[in-house]
Amino acid sequence: MKITVDVDITPEELRRFLGLPNVEKLQEQMIKNAQNYLKETGSAQYNDLISTAMQPMVAYQQWLQRMVGGSDTKKDKAKTADKDGDKTS
Repeated sequence: MKITVDVDITPEELRRFLGLPNVEKLQEQMIKNAQNYLKETGSAQYNDLISTAMQPMVAYQQWLQRMVGGSDTKKDKAKTADKDGDKTS
């Protein structure tokens, strides 16, 4: 037996139903603090923040490309070169 229940509620109503705290004002204050910090420190801190935040994404993209397109490590390149050399012999 399969039972499906559709519930039409807002995120705020769900938060209250689950008893989770309202952190909207805290989030707004954190964003304001971050904006003020970045304005005061200048672009150098902003660039450091962005580059640090992007590193995991770049690493994930590289890993995904290796998984999808095959590994491009030195061992794999050497194996490919050896196989190509064996074909010509």
